[in-house]
Amino acid sequence: MTVSKRNKPDNLVVVRDLKEANGVLGEIAQLKRSIDAIEADMNASIDRIKRSAAAFSAPRRARLEALANGLLAFAEFNKESLFVKRRGIELSFGVLGFRKSNELKPQGRGTWAQVLGKIKELGVVEGIRVREDVNREAMRGWSDERLEMLGVRRVEKDLFWYELKLESLNPETDLQTISPSAVRVEEVA
Repeated sequence: MTVSKRNKPDNLVVVRDLKEANGVLGEIAQLKRSIDAIEADMNASIDRIKRSAAAFSAPRRARLEALANGLLAFAEFNKESLFVKRRGIELSFGVLGFRKSNELKPQGRGTWAQVLGKIKELGVVEGIRVREDVNREAMRGWSDERLEMLGVRRVEKDLFWYELKLESLNPETDLQTISPSAVRVEEVA
């Protein structure tokens, strides 16, 4: 037998004796069962809709990933000719480009545990998180000499990005009507 929490109702049905109390409990049980059935049906419907939406969107997600990977491959292949003087190129349907990013890595065959030991040894406490981990965010602003002293090197990377201009699309136009020749992105197997 499941016992639910006690309720203090805002509105009130007058109960005069134990017989009426028993009848009220019966009606409450029926209403609770009815509400539970409605909510179970609602949750089943929501789950069906979620599964249907996931199945319906799966090929679009796969196509989106293939297109994004195609843009990345195109940008990487043509990086030296397209992105010499500028980091991004604005096109009618969006912008694509590269941005500089820094990543901190231990020097040589060093580990972050060794860097942590070095930081403790030198008393550079702002380089340590409270949970005793290397605070790479704090170290990003440090000079290369200071990083080298701790056995860390700065490695520059180019990260690909793209930004969509959804307002460039005609609201009545279905994306499926854009021909692949207009998009000019080759799928890579």
